[in-house]
Amino acid sequence: MISLYDLEFTDGRRPSPFCWRAKFALAHKGLAWQEVPVGFTEKDKIAFSGQKLLPVIVDHAQGDAVVPDSGAIAAYLDRTYPQKPQLIADPASVRFVSNWTGPVVHAAIFAMMVADMYARVRPQDRDYFRQSRARWIGTEDFEAFQAAARTDRLASFRHSLEPLRLQLKAGPFLSGETPSYLDYIVASAFLWARSVTSFALLDAGDPIIPWRDRMIDLYGFGQKAVVVT
Repeated sequence: MISLYDLEFTDGRRPSPFCWRAKFALAHKGLAWQEVPVGFTEKDKIAFSGQKLLPVIVDHAQGDAVVPDSGAIAAYLDRTYPQKPQLIADPASVRFVSNWTGPVVHAAIFAMMVADMYARVRPQDRDYFRQSRARWIGTEDFEAFQAAARTDRLASFRHSLEPLRLQLKAGPFLSGETPSYLDYIVASAFLWARSVTSFALLDAGDPIIPWRDRMIDLYGFGQKAVVVT
């Protein structure tokens, strides 16, 4: 059994895209895990890992091996369980997609749903979220910032996803006929959004939508991600 320390919002929401990457990786490997919810102000729960970020896994079958960081977790699982389906066939491609997803996909999604995130942070974590995210964006007026981002950035965000559309012309997944960690990196951003906002990030009819829905339903994650209504 593996313990996965996972960021928690209200109503059981689990928004972290990096934690979703770890869940995809564990499911891809067919490994069982139990989730340990952690709020923003509960970093003491992961002090044993020597750092303050989620996700963290503890692999009890491997002498309670502790692995933080979603990318390191994926590499660890491939290295430790080589008999299971491979996650990362080409590390360079994974680095590229991860480096693209952060500043392009995550940055835009965060800007367009920061107020929705704040509304769903656990009450005991709201001060932390407000202060820390205000330092990121330069204001505590999340509603105004979010509204402006939706007006100013939505079209460019949708355009920035053109590489996904082109890649998906070649097969049902970014990796071809079967999903891999490349798909999990990008799909985790959409599970993040699904758990905190009802805002339509994609235009109706976007060819990314069938892929996104396949990824959300993969391994039953569509039922595990709280849908905002």
